[in-house]
Amino acid sequence: MNLDTVVAIFAIALALAFDFVNGFHDTANAVATVIYTKALKPGVAIVMSGILNFLGAVLVGTAVALVITKIIPAETITLTIVISVLLAAVLWNLLTWWYGLPVSSSHCLIGALTGAGLAANDIHHGVSWHELSKVGIALLVSPVVGFIGGAVLTWLALQLSQEKQNPGSRNQPHPRIMRWLHILSSASVSFSHGSNDGQKTMGIITLVLATHFATYGYTMDKVPYWVVAAAALAIAMGTIIGGWRVIRTVGTKISRERLSHSQGFGASMSTAMIILFASHLGAPISTTHTLSSAVAGGTIPVHGADKLNPKTLNLILLAWVLTLPVTALFAGLCYFVLRLIWHS
Repeated sequence: MNLDTVVAIFAIALALAFDFVNGFHDTANAVATVIYTKALKPGVAIVMSGILNFLGAVLVGTAVALVITKIIPAETITLTIVISVLLAAVLWNLLTWWYGLPVSSSHCLIGALTGAGLAANDIHHGVSWHELSKVGIALLVSPVVGFIGGAVLTWLALQLSQEKQNPGSRNQPHPRIMRWLHILSSASVSFSHGSNDGQKTMGIITLVLATHFATYGYTMDKVPYWVVAAAALAIAMGTIIGGWRVIRTVGTKISRERLSHSQGFGASMSTAMIILFASHLGAPISTTHTLSSAVAGGTIPVHGADKLNPKTLNLILLAWVLTLPVTALFAGLCYFVLRLIWHS
């Protein structure tokens, strides 16, 4: 086994490690609201989320994965670029997880792909600007749609549950129905998260296989089933291990008031619908920022805009703005370092 093959296998392992980190970093996307409204016990919620992440990654398809393979032109992709991308994405994910910031693993990956591609080649050949612009639009639009969707669905849920008129009352018309709808919406977020985020790792592994193992029949046009299964298992295991630091931020710090079942349902269901639609279109978007925006939007019909926590929202916005350029810089630096080591 030559050195390039060892490096290729390492790149696949690193991609699965990124998927694992994505799972525990993004656990909050699905379970924060059901845990903090006490709709489900934490252990039950996290295991449910892990199982549904696995199913979403396995069952929905590979449209997003194939988009990931097109961001850097096929003729310029190398193992050094792929490893640089993964190192940068994992590093930023771990740093933000440590500080409890719900940043987007999608932003990490897209930023890193851009930075490594430009570091390896010139601005005209480093990335496919057409594909990158489509991804950028999806990343930008999805939080806005999430905010609006969270507000609208929460308002509709309030009309059904009357939680706002009778806060904390056991005599609301449909308290049990709203609790179960909240649980269903949380499960839907887990499934949709797997359907979108799980595919991003599939795309990276497909790049490695097509780059180094093409003689075995691997191409960038098809994701092998074993890659689908491995990525699904990695994100599911990361989800089950959980990310309590980020769960606290989404569940308790975006709004100054305690989450209600109506708000949890509105935020989660709108997020799930947006993510599943994006997965169908092949758009790699941010579950993290879509849900955070939906929680913020859902706060308004329940408590009013003045109950939004500006400090937490500013931190989330700062992380959102920084992720793309920081991961691009990290990936570029990693590329230059690896090139020096590789040829030393």
